[in-house]
Amino acid sequence: MFINYKPDQLKNAKTEMDDILNGNRRQIDDLLKLPEKNYMNFIRPMMEADMHINEFITPVSHVNYVNNTEETQDVYNHCMPEITRYGTEMGQRTDIYEAVLAVFEAEKETLTPAQVKVMEKMLKSFRLSGVHLPDEQKTRLMEINLELTQLSTDFFQNILQDSDSFELIIEDRKDVEGIPETDLKAAVCEKGWHFTLKLPSYMAYMAYGPNREIREKLYRAFCTRAPQNSEIIEKTLKLRREMANILGFTRFSDLSLERKNAKSPEEVLDFLTDLAEKSYHQGKEEIEELKKLANLHDIASYDTGYYSEKLRRVKCGYDEQEYRPYFEQDSVVNGLFAFVEKMFGINFVKTDAPVWHETVKVYDIYRSGKLFARLYTDLEARKGKRDGAWMNEWQTHHKDADGNTMPATALICGNFPMATPDNPSLLRHSDVVTLFHETGHALHHLLSDVDEADVSGVNGVEWDVIEFPSQFLELFAYNRDVLKMFAKHHKTGEVLPDEMINRLDGVRTFMAASGMLRQLEFGIFDMTIHADAYTAEEVQKILDDIRKKTSIILPPAYNKFQNGFSHIFAGGYAAGYYSYKWAERLSCDAYSIFVENGVFDGKTGVKFMETVLSKGGSCDMIELFEKFAGRKPDNDSLLRVNGIK
Repeated sequence: MFINYKPDQLKNAKTEMDDILNGNRRQIDDLLKLPEKNYMNFIRPMMEADMHINEFITPVSHVNYVNNTEETQDVYNHCMPEITRYGTEMGQRTDIYEAVLAVFEAEKETLTPAQVKVMEKMLKSFRLSGVHLPDEQKTRLMEINLELTQLSTDFFQNILQDSDSFELIIEDRKDVEGIPETDLKAAVCEKGWHFTLKLPSYMAYMAYGPNREIREKLYRAFCTRAPQNSEIIEKTLKLRREMANILGFTRFSDLSLERKNAKSPEEVLDFLTDLAEKSYHQGKEEIEELKKLANLHDIASYDTGYYSEKLRRVKCGYDEQEYRPYFEQDSVVNGLFAFVEKMFGINFVKTDAPVWHETVKVYDIYRSGKLFARLYTDLEARKGKRDGAWMNEWQTHHKDADGNTMPATALICGNFPMATPDNPSLLRHSDVVTLFHETGHALHHLLSDVDEADVSGVNGVEWDVIEFPSQFLELFAYNRDVLKMFAKHHKTGEVLPDEMINRLDGVRTFMAASGMLRQLEFGIFDMTIHADAYTAEEVQKILDDIRKKTSIILPPAYNKFQNGFSHIFAGGYAAGYYSYKWAERLSCDAYSIFVENGVFDGKTGVKFMETVLSKGGSCDMIELFEKFAGRKPDNDSLLRVNGIK
């Protein structure tokens, strides 16, 4: 049964949340009284209890991200600490741990591989919750978890509020010359044109805005958002280090990697540093080209977007605006679904269901004529909606006492231009890539055939390999055969010409080394600061030192990028941002296999679905890749596919 989204869901959410948690506590106490415990009568009911929490809180947190109001924030602020308290409490109960361990020791020889994975994951979670510690340390861990939850919420809310409150009015037409007509229409106001820090608006001026002073003003506002977050960073690092020490780890980065594929922070830093060294020379050449075009000796960070767009036109013959008429939002979505249908043998059928905003669309997904999943799409920017893009795993495929539960997920993109009665939503090609990326996450979640909830879909997948399916799918947004399925002019119906498709491949690798260095900078910074409890000043110095090795153009001193780095301070990427590159080597290698075999040969897509996508977190992802490829990953494919020599 699918989640039935209720627009008034928040009305009694606090009471309902408390009832669910207390009901779970009573249920687990009853399970512990069973005279004979086994996987089916003890472990699976405990998983189901956790699923009830997830299926309740996911829509609540989701609404807070996509329709943020004081009410949604109030409910979210009530629920999250209570869930944190519950999770820490359950993870520290010795009686539950001993019962789980006893079942595992008694049945591990007869359990399925997925069930073994579930129990190993459970036992590790108990240990990392401090089940073995004395009571005073358990209490302290509870306090730390609650405080970190609140700090994460505050960090995100500070960014959102500053982004929503900023507006820059431009009155002189010459200061908006060259900005695409679609973006200009979206910016029109009584006094002229208004630009904000919401990404579609911000990016439009940074890429096309001719006035350097205005670009600098927008840039300064963007990278100085939420100054109060520097204090949150300091507190967060201190608490994370304390948590790690209590659990027996020297650094938080060591604790973080206990749940990941990489073996140590040193292995990660060696991996990232090696890529940076191999990319730096080409990155420097790319920036020299940019300087030459700009004819600026003092080219600054707020110039790179503007002159990169100009250089891309010169070098690749690429004008983003020339392509946008071919990427009307509905056409792209329909074409993407048609591609996925052809690749994996499934079908998307639009349906009606309660939704949280009028622009949201709902699709039921069928395989061999049988309904098996549901997908929600929410793709346009609006006030109160978080920037960025993500997939929300509302409901996971699993087997319970009532049979199979069908999966449901929401695919969110917060940066796509909004359609109006006069203007369709015409996407940038980068938006198309984002849509493919998030669809990769959604397919990974929806195509699971694993019966155990804790390792089905994206559940249980190690964080540093979870981007594999998403980064893999995004590469097809450049593929000729795939583009011809949906890239059609929204007025004439003309298919994107071959010559324009050829240019896109150059765009894909355009300034690839510079882009690689920027991502490596983020990953190295993240792993480095999680080695200790650094002060805000020390964090800035660490970032400055890293930039000397990764940034060809050093940003201005006022740039406080870290205060907006929500991935690691308001998301799940703490000491894990390297995951994007760690997984991308698998993505690039798998894509190369599809290109060699033919994108639509049928067998390759089915094999990928059966060996990788359908297995969720029930197996090690590297092993799944090796089953698909018949060999170990080729790490050099990461550089090769990105066009880095």
